[in-house]
Amino acid sequence: MIKAIVFDFDGVILESANIKTEAFSEVVKDYPKPQAEAFAAYHMSHMGISRHVKFRYFIEEILGQPYCENVEQELADRFAEIVFKRVIKCPFVPGAREFLERNYKRYALYVASGTPQEELQQIMEGRDLNGYFKAVYGAPMKKEEIVESICSGENFHRGEMCFVGDALTDKMAAYHTGLNFIGRNTEDNAKDFKDVTYRVDNLMQMEKLLGGM
Repeated sequence: MIKAIVFDFDGVILESANIKTEAFSEVVKDYPKPQAEAFAAYHMSHMGISRHVKFRYFIEEILGQPYCENVEQELADRFAEIVFKRVIKCPFVPGAREFLERNYKRYALYVASGTPQEELQQIMEGRDLNGYFKAVYGAPMKKEEIVESICSGENFHRGEMCFVGDALTDKMAAYHTGLNFIGRNTEDNAKDFKDVTYRVDNLMQMEKLLGGM
């Protein structure tokens, strides 16, 4: 029986995944077009990982320059400013708010996001979401580390937990930690999720799925 649910955030709770894709492109728009396009492609194939990892890759592998913490931080700060303004106003994923309202007392709910912890907390407060979740975790912790921390700290068995995500990194985090996985369907993950047993278009569909896990 499922007792705890770990949610990715962008594209699972809020329709913010495309906001970040747009923000990554906007931050590097003044660089040569081939390099900006290469970075956009890298981001799309590595959804769900920390922006700092992505910007470091951009500097070292795409620009071919020595790593510079100041450059990385400047890119990350510009990115965060763009994202925060848009995420505060973006809509919920279909069924997300309804599911949280109906089920936050039934299950222990957690967030495991690649968004930096401090920024994630600001977004949670800005959208009045903290009351639904037992704990919220962001970068620099990796999602596998977050799951392990929850398991050990709350003494849940793996079969009593599930991970809800919209990216390949979410699916792999669930598989690597032995959790059930529920995929939120999007146009971008159809190929990566073709072998996923549990998939939903609307998060309210999870109510029925959870009863069968």
